[in-house]
Amino acid sequence: MPRDDEIPVYTPELPPYRPPKVGGWIIAIGVLVIVVIFLLFLSIYTVDLGYAAVTVDPFTSEVSKVPVVGPRVAFKAPWQQVKKVYIATDAIHMWTDINAARLGIGSAVGEYPAIEALTQDGLQAWVDLTVRWHILPSAVPKIVESYPALDFEEKLIIPEIRKIARDIVAKYKAAIIPEKRTEIGAKILEALKEVLSKDPSTGGGIIIDDVYVRNIKLPDKFLQAIQDKLTSQQRMIAALYERNRTIVLANASAMAKVLEAKGEALSRIIIANGTAQSIRLLIEVGGKPEDIIPLIIYLQGLKEIAASNATIVLTTGGQQVPVMLPIKGVKE
Repeated sequence: MPRDDEIPVYTPELPPYRPPKVGGWIIAIGVLVIVVIFLLFLSIYTVDLGYAAVTVDPFTSEVSKVPVVGPRVAFKAPWQQVKKVYIATDAIHMWTDINAARLGIGSAVGEYPAIEALTQDGLQAWVDLTVRWHILPSAVPKIVESYPALDFEEKLIIPEIRKIARDIVAKYKAAIIPEKRTEIGAKILEALKEVLSKDPSTGGGIIIDDVYVRNIKLPDKFLQAIQDKLTSQQRMIAALYERNRTIVLANASAMAKVLEAKGEALSRIIIANGTAQSIRLLIEVGGKPEDIIPLIIYLQGLKEIAASNATIVLTTGGQQVPVMLPIKGVKE
């Protein structure tokens, strides 16, 4: 029984919730939109800068003949696969750092180890080099057909580099290889260009830009023998130079003495001729030979004594020509 202070509240009854009916055409449109989006996702692909792409049809095994060169957005059939090939300039580094391997410092090997080769005289050599190359976009379809795994570098380029480098090094003797490094690099470059430009598996599409021979290492014992030989040659050259220098100096000294003697003899001849001429002139003017000749001798003696800085004493001795008595050993 309700109490007197209660107020009755009445709520209307609500009908049960029934979700709205969706027509079958709406569901079909939604599914179609999802399928279209999925197909578009499978049909659109991008090609980055430096790459070229071709499509491969798994049902017909056909490779598209015209590559798509990036950067670009392209379309394909949803079931087709895309193969992208790097066509910009690339480099292969083939070297081995023996010191790094011994000390455990830094990298001991490049992308590939150094090329082992034999010289013309059978000595082992290790060639460190770098090869720069690129691919022609037009050759991408052929390369994809020949190398579906895109392993043409390992299967084609590297073996050719090794073979050509070995063949060229084998034409040189070990002793001249260090000074022929640039020439060897040029010959490897020329041979690689010729071989790869005619390779049928790539349609000649792999272009070699440059070959840089970083080093050609020979056995340490051989290098030490060359160094010892060079040192010995340098010593021989130095000894030969010193010998020639001594001979030249001796010849120069002897020549100087000869010239001095010739000059002295010539000077005496000139003086004698002058003296004879003076005597003839004095005789021509009436002088007596018996008086002139002692006077000439006297004057010549005065010149010699004056040149020696000696003190002299003159005495007539009752004669017409004074007698000269030099006093030696007296200094001023």
